[in-house]
Amino acid sequence: MEKKIKIVMAGGGTGGHLFPALEIAKAVKKKWQADILFFGTKNGLENKKVPQEGFPIIYLPVTGFHRRITVKNLTFPFKLLRSLAICRKELEAFETDLAIGTGGYVMGPVLKSAQKLGIPFVLQEQNSYPGVTTRLLAAKAERVFLAYKEAKQYLPLESRTVLCGNPLPLTPVSESRNELMDEFGLSAEKKTILIFGGSQGAASINEAVLRLLQDRFFPQEYQLLWQTGIWEYKSIATAVKDIGAYSARILPFIDAMSKAYTIADFAICRAGAMTISELIFVGLPATFIPYPHAAADHQFHNARSVAEKGAALLVRDDEHMIDNLRKTLQNIFKGQVDLKQMSQKMKSLYKGDPLPVILDHIEDVLRTRGVLE
Repeated sequence: MEKKIKIVMAGGGTGGHLFPALEIAKAVKKKWQADILFFGTKNGLENKKVPQEGFPIIYLPVTGFHRRITVKNLTFPFKLLRSLAICRKELEAFETDLAIGTGGYVMGPVLKSAQKLGIPFVLQEQNSYPGVTTRLLAAKAERVFLAYKEAKQYLPLESRTVLCGNPLPLTPVSESRNELMDEFGLSAEKKTILIFGGSQGAASINEAVLRLLQDRFFPQEYQLLWQTGIWEYKSIATAVKDIGAYSARILPFIDAMSKAYTIADFAICRAGAMTISELIFVGLPATFIPYPHAAADHQFHNARSVAEKGAALLVRDDEHMIDNLRKTLQNIFKGQVDLKQMSQKMKSLYKGDPLPVILDHIEDVLRTRGVLE
């Protein structure tokens, strides 16, 4: 009986790290009928999503190391050591052939343990500025799959990088634009601004847009499709209703982002790696407002990389954000920004489906290691 390929996935905490891991895992399972084992934490998004996709998961006690001084850092070494012990035990018991890391603090102990056990591993880096764990492990990885060419400059010279983009969980849209407008309760006669800040929303973006609405800033030919996040939904929905006179569809969360992208003329959003990859895929121009507290300011690096290519606009999340957003949007409304050209430039950044490329390189690694004939 032929031995099944055993693949370990290490990545999570946020959707930006988890969703690429899930897409790669599903592709690997489909291609080789491989056994897949995830590592994660109970506090991360993977605690819900991985079991939903039918994959087993091992939970680690590891936590992130806070850059500021905090009591929580005192327990970090003990949780890390415990996680390393669990990883070593589970990797050996699973008879792991390959480990795949997609980021998040859970990736460190898993891939470090794999390295010590002689198990090959590959990395998939979503951001233009790689995370610290990626930078530390890249030289020893069999491959480092990149979404941005700018990321390569921050990695060791000997890193075996492959530029291919981020695997995306978007589903095809079959409905017409008019059908989608009806579904969202919007007018097909108006231009649509899509506003979102991730599943939890973005308080500063919500505050800025609400202020602009209160100032009667948006022209009547525009309407808003606004994902507020679950925490601020009720207060914002009530405030918008009180303002009146504006066409705005307020939702706590949009399940089918593919549909929202299809009907939008442009977006106002954060600059997470997966958000940008999705916008590139659909060719939707955007005004990025990067989350200012992201690790190593990676959202700003992501947004700047796209804005420098003429595919997006960039507004910093600081004390001048509302005024700067107002000026940026005024330029759009006055036709001083060519959204059609921005859309074309955004589409030009798409490198094609990265999964076939990733699978080809994984196959090469497995053949080199004698796992595949």
